[in-house]
Amino acid sequence: MTIKGVTDEDLKALLAENLTPSDTIKTPERLFGREKNLRTIDRALSSPGRQIFIYGDRGVGKTSLALTSAYLHSATLSPPIHVMCGRTSGFAQVVQAIGNALIPVEDRVEKPGGGGGFNLTLPGLGGVGVSRASKAVPAIAAPQSLNEALDVIRYVASKRNGKTIIIIDEMERIETAAEREKFAEFIKNIPELGADVRFIFCGIAHDVDELLQSHPSAGRILETIHLERLKHNYLWQILMVVAERLGVELQLETLIRISQVSDGFPHYVHLIGESLFWSMFDDPEVVTKSGAPHFKAGIEGALQRTEATLRAQYDKATQKYRNTADYQEALWALADSTSDRRQIADIYENSYKWIVTKRVGRTLMPRDKLNQRYLSLRKDTHGRIVAGHGAGWFSFRENIMRGYVRLRAEAEGINLGRHHNTAGME
Repeated sequence: MTIKGVTDEDLKALLAENLTPSDTIKTPERLFGREKNLRTIDRALSSPGRQIFIYGDRGVGKTSLALTSAYLHSATLSPPIHVMCGRTSGFAQVVQAIGNALIPVEDRVEKPGGGGGFNLTLPGLGGVGVSRASKAVPAIAAPQSLNEALDVIRYVASKRNGKTIIIIDEMERIETAAEREKFAEFIKNIPELGADVRFIFCGIAHDVDELLQSHPSAGRILETIHLERLKHNYLWQILMVVAERLGVELQLETLIRISQVSDGFPHYVHLIGESLFWSMFDDPEVVTKSGAPHFKAGIEGALQRTEATLRAQYDKATQKYRNTADYQEALWALADSTSDRRQIADIYENSYKWIVTKRVGRTLMPRDKLNQRYLSLRKDTHGRIVAGHGAGWFSFRENIMRGYVRLRAEAEGINLGRHHNTAGME
């Protein structure tokens, strides 16, 4: 339409290639700001017996780093095996899923026909069986012991060419101590599988801390990588690649505001960027540079398409019969800094007061009343969106929520973070 030389199909293809808020990244050229992490993983995977544990906030890009690293170290005919943990699945089910990755998905999900079935025990697998249904649909049985679990992995490796890279994702979803203990015992024994099998685990800081505290010997096996939120210049690169391909310019103010709103989470940059570029494309005038209306459209589009659970948590925290504005302003004030934990005095003096001056018809609450609002936001009735740390210290229970809160504030004309120190933007 009005980006010179760019058709609707051109823009769709370019955005699908570079901005993927609902998909993971699997190639290093799109993994901005993670070169050091990729290098660390590369060197660790060249060390016999070394496994990888990537940890960090939800939404910071752990899966993308894991997949990119895994594809770089996998043979073309043996792509990485990627399995997810779940609240209702345990260690045995995760190992079973690794084994079933050998079996075409259509064979596993199609309805079996008639004719009766039988069980086949694979030789050398210590009793781990491959069962065949009436349509000869195979499936790896869930292991009943550590040895059986190791045998499943040996069997998988024997059927693949070259190095086998296995990603076990979302370890934080394993809730019971007993199941976590099984994973810990398994990790200690991974080196017994040989050099052709490597694991990349993904979880949060609690997972790796608990593992290393209860099993210090795992520290000799695991290369732990703390994945931090991206600095502003790397967030800008995500958008500038698209802008350069389109032949348009993004204003510095637009880049600064997007990186501040996103709070270091690339997911939000992808969301805002998609809507921003479509707004530029739909502009009735020929566009060569982004403007305020395009940025506003980017924010509004990101809010409409953001993760439903974040939106539901925010609404549960704030949408009350009374005091809705109080709770919104409390959350905005908490999100006005990149500090993970903030003290009530700092929040009140340096953020809350400033926010209220920007709001028509609003008056300041006393500091003790603001503190009470945060105490309420810790409760189930408010979605437990905030965590308390004693003596008036508060944080978001999940840091990714801070980015969503910034999106909501921006949509209401409150540009958080601009009156604070902007270190880390370069």
